Amino acid sequence: MISNNNKESNSGKSKNKNSHKNIIKEKNTTKSSNNTSSKYKTKSNHKLIPDYIKVNSLPEGRIKSYSYYSNTGKTLHGLQKINMDSYLILPKFNNSKDFNIFCIMDGHGPDGHFVSYFIKKYFLSFFKTNKILNSKESKNNLEYIYYYLQKDNYSLIKETYHKAEKELFKNKNIDSNFSGTSCIILIQIGDKIICANVGNSRAIMVKNYDRIIPISIDDTPELPEESERILKYGGEIVQMEENEFEIGPFRIWKKGEKYPGLNISRSIGDFVATSLGVISTPNVIEKYIDKETQFIVIASSGILKVMSNTDILDIVMLFYPNGNCKEASRMIVNEAGKFWLSQEEYIVDDLTAIVIFF
Repeated sequence: MISNNNKESNSGKSKNKNSHKNIIKEKNTTKSSNNTSSKYKTKSNHKLIPDYIKVNSLPEGRIKSYSYYSNTGKTLHGLQKINMDSYLILPKFNNSKDFNIFCIMDGHGPDGHFVSYFIKKYFLSFFKTNKILNSKESKNNLEYIYYYLQKDNYSLIKETYHKAEKELFKNKNIDSNFSGTSCIILIQIGDKIICANVGNSRAIMVKNYDRIIPISIDDTPELPEESERILKYGGEIVQMEENEFEIGPFRIWKKGEKYPGLNISRSIGDFVATSLGVISTPNVIEKYIDKETQFIVIASSGILKVMSNTDILDIVMLFYPNGNCKEASRMIVNEAGKFWLSQEEYIVDDLTAIVIFF
């Protein structure tokens, strides 16, 4: 059954500005929304080897710099797995200094890596070939771009998610019945942020050192709007059982069956779960960038399973004063990896973070 327990808020505050400097020393602090310990240690000697890391500066616009960092996870016994996370960054789109696009696709299921990469390529093609976004009229005309993207309740963005899923369905080389991907797209247009999301990746904005502002919604099946739709389509929402105990997140099941077991209520793909009310329509949230805005972090679910928003804030604030965006993204991923190893010994999920400094 669906629990009525209140979930921890997506926002949080540090006690003071100097508390960020003590994060490495505070080994015994517990503050994760996933009931995980914030101890910065690991029981394993396995090292996490980065797949990709890059830092870029955008000095002409509101964004000062951005960095992304991705780590392939490990399976049982520490074996390297295939990275199911994909990401897409399109800076200064159409040579507009204040028009930037950041995306993370977090795949799951047997063919999750194929799905996330397929969706990445689809959105890359969409942005590169859209006539209006690439027109002379839209170059550095931020008001024109913003109007085009937000009109009719962001219909263009939502329709593009739907079209991406339709193209995936047509691809017979990828088995998407039990595989799919989360997809979060953050678009910066001047002083505006538009964030579209399906699944359980997340974006947060930080202002004034300790004010965390969620700019995405975690699409979990126990949310009232999501559960109503899933139950209407004949799905069940229960946790897995182990030794007569309910464990883990709430999952979506076909009534009376033991599949598909999906723990998100919106995704691209997962066509068996689609028949149970799982949809690819993104939630879209809009926020403003002002003089108090310091940074944005976009993270895949592997990070969010072991770190709270406040954990992420504390790490980034170690590097924000010096403008070291590269180390901020690197440390988020590395510390998340240590959390995984401290709990699972060998198993580590794929970990991807994008950090944007203003």
